[in-house]
Amino acid sequence: MTVENKVKQLINYIESLSDFKIIKPDIPYRHMGATITDAMLQAGIIWETVVKPRVLKLRDNYPEAKTTVGFLNLLERIGPRELLEWNDPEKPDRILAVTRLFIKEGIETEADLKTWLENNANILRLKEIRGIGNKTADYFKILSGIPTSAIDRHLIEFLNRADVDIDRISYSEAKEIINKAAEQMGINKSILDHSIWKYMSSGGVIKPCT
Repeated sequence: MTVENKVKQLINYIESLSDFKIIKPDIPYRHMGATITDAMLQAGIIWETVVKPRVLKLRDNYPEAKTTVGFLNLLERIGPRELLEWNDPEKPDRILAVTRLFIKEGIETEADLKTWLENNANILRLKEIRGIGNKTADYFKILSGIPTSAIDRHLIEFLNRADVDIDRISYSEAKEIINKAAEQMGINKSILDHSIWKYMSSGGVIKPCT
């Protein structure tokens, strides 16, 4: 099956789902502390109950962390584990590392981050930090306003339900299929990504592709 056929298969499946809704994500946060925290905590975690409350608390209670420098000052004053109420040191330490990298690169806002992420060489530099792979890098893009998809287990399962032969394709091809489907449907890529994620994470009904 060609990529074009897989895209068509995916679109047909989406259109067959009576309960599938196009949902726009509530981003950007316009708060670098929230953006960095969301991107760095989300991997392997239930977002709605674990990540979201921490992100919103940080955004709403610490306006001084709106810029990257402000966020670093907060992290250093309170401590990343204490600030995020996170017992294991691994992810808080990664948040500190990313924040320091962004400051070194002159990134203070999501607009700065968007410009920086549009350079592929910077993506490679970001992925040098432990725990950051393709998905987290793409999620940073989404949070900064670059339309794309970030392939996780929910999107992979959705492609499986659409019979897109996901077991035989790479991360980059899975992303290409979803992004091209968004283009053909006239939908922002990040919005289709979020809509699929929302559908799957809220227990979308299994319906065979016809």
